[in-house]
Formats: sequence, C-alpha cells, structure tokens
Amino acid sequence: MRRNQVMKFNGLALRSAGEGPLLLLLHGLGSSSLDWQAQIERFSEHYRVVALDLRGHGQSMQEGPFDVATLAADVVNWLDEQPEPAWVVGLSLGAMVALELALQLPHKVQGLVLVNGFSEFLLESPKEQERYAQRLKWLRWFGMRPLAWWLGRELFPGPDLAQVRHTFRLRFVRNKKKTYKALLEALPGWSVRARLGAIWQPVAIISTSHDYLPLAKRVEQFAALPNATIHTPNGHHAWPAEDPSGFNHLLHRILETH
Repeated sequence: MRRNQVMKFNGLALRSAGEGPLLLLLHGLGSSSLDWQAQIERFSEHYRVVALDLRGHGQSMQEGPFDVATLAADVVNWLDEQPEPAWVVGLSLGAMVALELALQLPHKVQGLVLVNGFSEFLLESPKEQERYAQRLKWLRWFGMRPLAWWLGRELFPGPDLAQVRHTFRLRFVRNKKKTYKALLEALPGWSVRARLGAIWQPVAIISTSHDYLPLAKRVEQFAALPNATIHTPNGHHAWPAEDPSGFNHLLHRILETH
C-alpha cells in the first residue's frame, strides 16, 4: 500500500501521495478523504494525488459556517498556494465544491470530473423533497447509527457490497450529529447553474444508472457548460467506493483524453 502523507492547512486535513500533475479528490457529504484510498493507490504512480477532508468532516475543522461557498473557500485558500493547476474530482457535495473552485479560482483548475453532482440544490420535485426530509427525520428521531444503517442500504445495496456497506457505516458514525445536521441544512437553495457558462475548462460529468437524480435532470442541470462530456456507468450514488476498479478505469480514460 502506498504511504499517504497527512498534512494540515488552515484547519483542513489532507492526505497526499505521489509526484506529478496535481489531482485533487473531494468527497461527499458525511464522508472523508479515507474513501479515496483506492484512487490514491492507483493514481499516485503518475500524479500528486491530494484527498482532503472538507470543513465539518474527518479530521478537518468542525466549526461553521457550513454552506457550500465556505467549504469551497477553504479549498481555494489551499489550491491558490499550489504551484500548478489541478484536475479536480468531486463526488456529490464534492462536485458542488469543485464547481465553486472553477468559478472562484479558474486559473488553478485544469479540469473537472463531477461524479453524481449537481449545479443546484433546490428540492423542486416532491420526490427530492421527500428524500431530503426523510434523511432529516432519520437524523432527528434516531441519530447517526440508524442513519448510517439506512444510508448504507441505500448507497451499497445487495450481498456483494456487504463489506463496503460495513466500512461505510463504521466511518459514517464518526460524524457529529450537530455538524452533519448543519451541513445538510445548508444545502437547499445553493445554485451555480446561472454561472456555468463561465466554466471554460473540460468537465466530465459522471451520472450513474441508479443515482438519486435522473439522467435527464442532470443533463438539464449542466446543459450550459460549454465544454462537457457525459458518462453513464452502471452503479449507485457513491460509485467510486462501490466499484473502485470501474471508476478508476473511467477516470484514467478521462485524464488521458485531456
């Protein structure tokens, strides 16, 4: 296993390995840099891979505010000090932060890979409102452990993913209930959809077959991007953890293309 160097920067915890072009990995809500270990292993042979814990996650600072723009500003401060631009890979919440990076610090973003991401979080449909409300209910009524059980079943269904599901649950329960709730409640109303035309870098949009957001809706959300491609592999919301080999193969292809 390739050794990770763990660092701190202005309250952010970062894991780094390898040398070469910069590849920045941004996790999803309630996750951490630990979930990118398979990608660190694979890509640190040819890249300087950095996976960080966003504010409110993992070993990073736990103080608010927790809105997406603030989470992104933390990363902007680090990225602005790096000698070269980065390819930024973001999953879900991480994809939202990645979009903010491209808008706030465009000269330091070489390209984006957005895995089951959003350009806005508006909860417009009854189904979106129900799913969001259901997560808050589980959190308020039952707490982190039952929520971890429910999310594990949603994200990693089936007997073949039992070990991945178990690992997810063990890590998820480390989140502080108050902090996770604040992060979740900060999401509705966020949008960069009207500004997507300003993102000139190549953007690879990965939308898995069993994600929460239907493909047609995701295509609609990202239609204004001037330099985007879309990829539709089979999988669920947290696909990089569900199928590390499949994700790594696709990510390698995307990076090699550019």
